Amino acid sequence: MLSYIHHISDPKLPTLVLLHGYGSNKEDLYGLKPYLPKLNIVSFQAPISLGMGGYAWYPIEWENGAKMIDGDAVEEAAQLVLESLKTWQKQHVESNEVFIGGFSQGAITSLQILLQGFSAKGFVLMSGYALPEWHEALKSISTDAPIFQSHGTMDPVIPYTWAQATAEGLSHSRDYTFRSYPMAHSLNAQCLQDIHEFLTPLLE
Repeated sequence: MLSYIHHISDPKLPTLVLLHGYGSNKEDLYGLKPYLPKLNIVSFQAPISLGMGGYAWYPIEWENGAKMIDGDAVEEAAQLVLESLKTWQKQHVESNEVFIGGFSQGAITSLQILLQGFSAKGFVLMSGYALPEWHEALKSISTDAPIFQSHGTMDPVIPYTWAQATAEGLSHSRDYTFRSYPMAHSLNAQCLQDIHEFLTPLLE
């Protein structure tokens, strides 16, 4: 069971699962609570300790200056999230409805959860991208879950072009939204407002 921090508004309401980015921890995205509509929140902490209070969902290797990510490791992280979520739900809420959301490495893990066919009420993908080997699968994925993807046009960590390639793969989805912002590898006020507006009607 992953470590977590949570907020229960009402056990009968849907839950937003938040997965932090590389080098961060469960406290990070939990700080978004004031900007979100009324729902339950559980922010999980990744299993790999990097020291100094930072954690990772999966290792990142560097080869000639390029990031190398093992897709199997991302899949394992996604499975760990889903197993922990199932245990958490039994202990804390009555509703099985969940949104899956993440930032950066957490967004990549969330996207893997989407590819695995998990039945979520929606997905919030913040400053992440699909691994190149996922692109064909994205084009053929069939989901009714609304998807919101955000990215900064000046992101130095995950290039905006990578987000655009991901957007192309998801664009055929029935309810898909892509928003870009003049920001780096971060979230800004407009992005948070758009996430709020994405989630609110899905709670009615």
